[in-house]
Amino acid sequence: MLIEAAGKTGSTLFGNLRDCLKGVMDRRNELQRLDPREIEVIARELNLSRTELAALILKPSGSLQSLSRRLSHAGLAEDDLEASRGDVLRDLRRVCCQCSSKARCARDLNHERQASPAKYCPNEQTLRALADDVRRCAPPVLPVPATRN
Repeated sequence: MLIEAAGKTGSTLFGNLRDCLKGVMDRRNELQRLDPREIEVIARELNLSRTELAALILKPSGSLQSLSRRLSHAGLAEDDLEASRGDVLRDLRRVCCQCSSKARCARDLNHERQASPAKYCPNEQTLRALADDVRRCAPPVLPVPATRN
């Protein structure tokens, strides 16, 4: 029984690694098919260097899922942020993709630990500032007057 469980875990781990590697290879191949001028235009549009863009493309996408969850925990809607402050969201994504604490972040999020990402998350101050700004700009909730019977 224990051997069967270990075999299943090993095959799942191998499958996850295989899928991750395949994703990286697919993105690398897509990048290589682009004309250098196209790459330069995309990088400039994202306010990145060509090197930074290549690094972002070749990184696994799990960090963006973690960022989405961090935004949600901060009370921020990703679509609203995209519409109102797309430049800030792009910067958050860039920083998140280049972060060296991806595994810790994912582990904390999977265990619903939100208490102290400030110790390792380079985006934490920005997320707090955005959340504070949203709370400040939100319309006040007025109490509903009691009705008389």
